[in-house]
Amino acid sequence: MLLTGAAALVATAFSTGPPARPIGHIAAYPHRGGATRASAGVSQATQRYESMLARFREHSAADIELVSSPRHRALLRGASAAIDDEAISAAFRVLYEDIGPVRVAGDLIFQKIDGVVSQSKRTSEAASVRALGRTEECVVAARAVFDAVDADASGSISKEELLRSELLRSLGQCADCSCGKEGSCESVAAFMRKIDTEHPDGELRFADFLVASHQFLYAGDTSGKMFGGSENAEAIVDALLAGRDGCEEGRAGRAEARHAAKFDEMCEEFASWRSDAALATAQARNPRLALVLEGCFAGSANPSVLDALKILYVDFAALRLAGDLIFRLMRKLVK
Repeated sequence: MLLTGAAALVATAFSTGPPARPIGHIAAYPHRGGATRASAGVSQATQRYESMLARFREHSAADIELVSSPRHRALLRGASAAIDDEAISAAFRVLYEDIGPVRVAGDLIFQKIDGVVSQSKRTSEAASVRALGRTEECVVAARAVFDAVDADASGSISKEELLRSELLRSLGQCADCSCGKEGSCESVAAFMRKIDTEHPDGELRFADFLVASHQFLYAGDTSGKMFGGSENAEAIVDALLAGRDGCEEGRAGRAEARHAAKFDEMCEEFASWRSDAALATAQARNPRLALVLEGCFAGSANPSVLDALKILYVDFAALRLAGDLIFRLMRKLVK
């Protein structure tokens, strides 16, 4: 379910549409510098919006998965998930163009997440992963498996976490495997020796995990995939997470928990509005806001967008106020 009121929070970073022109034609952040002349019929806000989208499209799925921060990855995944959805794009474009505070917030968030992924792409870890020649799907699948093993969400996995997770058994490659799956016990032994030799502290970051898996667990594999690709990786993740305790309640502060609960309540109310009749009513009352409503309905089945919206709603007071305001506008539109 998509929180309509919070949709505005990512108006820039989570929107799309074919870029009006190459990014070099306008200043990336013209509101910080001198005036930028808008082309005939196209507002300065629209040009800035398209410029930022063009910039974001330079980041691949693999680039996103190499970002170390889980929260930043969630924001980036949400942006990427929204980029290809025409209805969501139209909704966010309306919000970005029409509401000044939303535009300012969107600019700031875009600059933040763009800076994070751009910096990550310049690291030696990213270079080492690119040198492997693996597919983007491989990197995405490996990240899903790595995060499932990283039980404490520290951003690295220890040898103990790796063994406790039974990941190697799920691949059919553990030293005492009796499940009948194919696998090379020696490749697993070599994998563990690499951890002992190159990471004496026992901590393995994602790029290290990916390189070691490429060199040992999947040595000689010419498919371009690891962990069987995204579909098989999903099954591995499900097996790894089975039986794991959920996050402890109360870990977040009381304020954060309260904001998260309100977000969920708003999502539930929004879900109750979804119908063709609601869209027809909105179209008759305000066609432009109806685009926002339709885009939010389209995003209601997109978990990545929802995860990103929730982070923004919980973490940023200004964005929370904007989200509440837009939510009330949407409620009035359909009631």
